[in-house]
Amino acid sequence: MRRIAIGIAAVAVLSGCADATDAKPDVAGQSSAQATGAAQATTSATPKPGNSTPPAKSSAPKRGPRSDVSQLERAGIGLGEGVLIDVADDGEDRYLQIGAGGAVGFTGTTRTDSTMMSLKPAATARKNRVVIEPPFWNEDLGAGHCVAGAKGSTLKLEVCEPGKASQTWRVALAGDSGLFELHGAYGVVKIDGRTGLQTIPFAR
Repeated sequence: MRRIAIGIAAVAVLSGCADATDAKPDVAGQSSAQATGAAQATTSATPKPGNSTPPAKSSAPKRGPRSDVSQLERAGIGLGEGVLIDVADDGEDRYLQIGAGGAVGFTGTTRTDSTMMSLKPAATARKNRVVIEPPFWNEDLGAGHCVAGAKGSTLKLEVCEPGKASQTWRVALAGDSGLFELHGAYGVVKIDGRTGLQTIPFAR
């Protein structure tokens, strides 16, 4: 009987140990779950590169360099306004004029819309460069047009293209104050052998 009792007691002790083992928390399992949760929280808190909003770009067009024409202004050459471009020292009124079909030449004898010109700084970093635009001609056509040089020292009207060599003129000061020459891609502008020009304020 004592052996049976001892055996029963041993079984009870072993059963209690098993219950105690089953009651212990799964520390490894909890640690793994906690680590997974922390990783998920970190992942959700970190912004994804694809979701970041790029900085807004400015819609304003970039403006390139413009020629420094301050020396020409000091010399008395009319810039940025309606002027007449006249052959200097010939005793006649011979103004640069836009004719029929866009023909260009020093054929103007009166102050008219066709002889009004505007000298503006050219799209270049080089000094004393201008473009020549006829304001009323451009107003009528709607598109910007510029006086351009051509082979044979002739002139023509073209759609303005910033920086285009044939439309860019170097204004070279010559002789008395206010006199100048126009040097273009095809040489110096000449009218019956004369190269000296002057600007006259447009007034009727």
